[in-house]
Amino acid sequence: MTTRIPVPPLAELTERLPERLAVPESDLLAPGSTWNLSQTLQHCAQTVRYSVTGYPRLKPALFRATAGALAKRVFLSRGATKHALDAELDGAPALDPHLPAAEAAADLADAVALFGGHSGPHALHPAYGRCTHDEFARLHAMHLAEHLPGLADA
Repeated sequence: MTTRIPVPPLAELTERLPERLAVPESDLLAPGSTWNLSQTLQHCAQTVRYSVTGYPRLKPALFRATAGALAKRVFLSRGATKHALDAELDGAPALDPHLPAAEAAADLADAVALFGGHSGPHALHPAYGRCTHDEFARLHAMHLAEHLPGLADA
């Protein structure tokens, strides 16, 4: 049985980004990733920002109340998410493969700051439904770590 190393908090992962931008993308990205580093950071920024501002499209309420709620419980208890790494957010703007990674990293840092300063209720997650701030913080950190294991393991 392997021991899972806990994922660092979202803010800590984001703070690591500027220095980690100097390493090869392949050292940061999950094996088999079809997106470049910039696209991955853009996707993660969208996810974090939408938890405050609202996601463009939600899965049906029945899905969120059943399979989505179960997935959220499993991920939170495991301490890791598992999803298709090339799954764009439904209804979100297309990811720009030519945006410099430093700009995408700065946008992610802005999204994390917006999330960190948010004290009201959060938007419904497209799959999981209602999440507390703490649940979203953990889920966002796990999501970032799944896409960028080289950042989480740094």
